[in-house]
Amino acid sequence: MANWKVEGLYVAPSLDGHSDVVTQVAWACEGNNSMRGKLDLGAPGQPFVSYADLTEDTVLSWVWSRVDKAFVEKDVDAALPAALTVAPKPLPWSN
Repeated sequence: MANWKVEGLYVAPSLDGHSDVVTQVAWACEGNNSMRGKLDLGAPGQPFVSYADLTEDTVLSWVWSRVDKAFVEKDVDAALPAALTVAPKPLPWSN
């Protein structure tokens, strides 16, 4: 199952008459694989949500309005091909 999270918020001190405006969101979705991205939000949305009142659900809704959520979840939940299964191996010079 895909697990979404916000990894970071990039904030402008002042923009369009508001303070502490989120302009970019660093997001991640993890499952069998992982995908990360950084989303530019542009001008503040309406209604404006103050930084102190933000929740992860609110910020993820912004991400999902601009990212193909179903595609990302399908990709991260896909099983890794056997060829990509990795395991540690002794270093060749340690024999």
